[in-house]
Amino acid sequence: MAELCATSFRAMGCQVHLWLETDEDGAPLLTAAAARIAELEAALSRFRPESELSRLNAQVGSWFAASRDLLANVQAAKQGARLTNGLYNPLVMDALERAGYDRSYELLDENTPSRAPIPASNWPDIEIDLPNQRLRLPARIDLGGVAKGWTAEVIADELAAHGPCLVDMGGDLVARGAPQGRDGWPVAVADPAANGDPLLTLSVTDCAVVTSGTDYRRWGPGRTAHHLIDPRTGQPAHTDVATVTIIHPQAATAEVYAKAVILEGSDAGLNWLNDQWDGAGLVVRQDGAVLATTRFERMVYEGVLP
Repeated sequence: MAELCATSFRAMGCQVHLWLETDEDGAPLLTAAAARIAELEAALSRFRPESELSRLNAQVGSWFAASRDLLANVQAAKQGARLTNGLYNPLVMDALERAGYDRSYELLDENTPSRAPIPASNWPDIEIDLPNQRLRLPARIDLGGVAKGWTAEVIADELAAHGPCLVDMGGDLVARGAPQGRDGWPVAVADPAANGDPLLTLSVTDCAVVTSGTDYRRWGPGRTAHHLIDPRTGQPAHTDVATVTIIHPQAATAEVYAKAVILEGSDAGLNWLNDQWDGAGLVVRQDGAVLATTRFERMVYEGVLP
């Protein structure tokens, strides 16, 4: 008889929740998953000077022999920039630090200073040499949300070998299969104006649901700075979007779609998303209005979620 096992811990700067329904002993499986996340964080964190990502960023302009995990993440980031025509650009490390996000978010406060902004570098100049497993960057890279979504998907795929599972990495959720007696995993979309109360609850299987927004990770005087940098200006994005939720087959792509919608603003962003065949989205504006793409409405209200 399959049983539902769960665990929760902090990693990659966020709270992580793992659920697995399995007829095996679930505890060691979840422990192994947590260890794998710790391993990936050690490689992909920009806040750890010894991480592989930090070593890559210390060698801008030179070829760098990379692990398969780092190669896959940089590939996903460059693909995300291509899909969004550069609205998402991973080469924002310098801009993030100038905005004040130069340490783990828990250490930022109202006294965190910012400096003159700098636009992101040209993302097509990221060079990926797959046959020789090496990378060359034109500027320092921040994998951020892409790494979080990519990691959530890797862990979900590994756990899915043992049964239906749900991985939640700070708002990046990946579902595989469905628990017994259900059509899918219940996933709540929070209302940013309602102290965490759900705006609606989705039932999902075999897809990713990613929520991002400007309503958290704020710092500086008046808490006006946030972590979503507009690569065109190097400054925190000016947008009417409070939060955006994207449903997509892949979590890393959902991450970059969410950033593109925020940077474009609610109207232009949802119009752009409507033209993407593989994504669906819902926006909560800063004035409280709730808007959605046609595909999101059809998936939710006609009950045809993946």
